[in-house]
Amino acid sequence: MQEITLAIKAGSEDVFRSVYRAEYNNLVYFVNSYTKNKLDAEDLVQETMMTIWENRETLDPNRNFLSYLYTIARNKSLNYLRDNAKRLKGSSLEESENLISSLALSSPSVEEEINALELREFIERVYLSLPEKVVNTFRMSRQDGMAYGKIAEKLGISTKVVEYHISLTLKALRLRLEKRENNSYSAHFAKK
Repeated sequence: MQEITLAIKAGSEDVFRSVYRAEYNNLVYFVNSYTKNKLDAEDLVQETMMTIWENRETLDPNRNFLSYLYTIARNKSLNYLRDNAKRLKGSSLEESENLISSLALSSPSVEEEINALELREFIERVYLSLPEKVVNTFRMSRQDGMAYGKIAEKLGISTKVVEYHISLTLKALRLRLEKRENNSYSAHFAKK
């Protein structure tokens, strides 16, 4: 990550564009969790990236770049909520300010939110690589907490097939996780 920060600080538009492309969808999803408006979230992501670029010379290579990026996005989202307080449910500015403060205080740390977001995206990418019936079986087991027998009954398959589907999904997750660890973000940009 330090290489990325140093490259952007030095004015590398290629590295900046790569980070922009790599993080755009994650940032929109993240900001939208505050704004509940995708178009506004996209605008705030644009503003976030412009802030990074305009202030690139002040970037600290010893600071986690992604945390910094998401902190800016989060702050812009909270500012957006404050500035658009009349659109919130609170009837007065004071009620709106209280709502925004509670949102800011109750939300997990930015780093935790980034990790959760990355994990959800990672799992969804693995799901996309598997047949739908395999993913449905896995979700019924892990997300819905259904027993293998109940899943088999509901889907009209044997419990051995349920076990196979879950085993297949776990194997795909493990393989992708190993591949992900071997192809870290920093290694990707260090080659460029």
